[in-house]
Amino acid sequence: MPKPFYVEHAPEIAILVTLVGAVLSVWSLIDLTLNVGVLDDWAYWTIVIGLIVFVIGIYLLGSYLKLTSQFDRYMKIPSRAEFKKEQDEVEYLVWRLPSRYGKKFAEKKQELGLK
Repeated sequence: MPKPFYVEHAPEIAILVTLVGAVLSVWSLIDLTLNVGVLDDWAYWTIVIGLIVFVIGIYLLGSYLKLTSQFDRYMKIPSRAEFKKEQDEVEYLVWRLPSRYGKKFAEKKQELGLK
């Protein structure tokens, strides 16, 4: 069963959301400071919305990076017994990460001789 779109493309989505939030905020600040008048009364709202979107993007990016660093730490375990003890946790991480991490997990299991 294929993974959902938002799981397969998590880093791209997180970066895109962060950039959209930053662009909205900067655009609103420029509009307010230079009195361009493109956004008029909406400039204050777009700053708020841009900051909220930016914070959400940073959270998504941070959670993705945390999951990948945990996965990488587990993949560095050299001992078969230790890896088998942590296998459930690694499988949960693989479930939450894009499918390329599942392939790395399968290679590690094969390397250690696990089923």
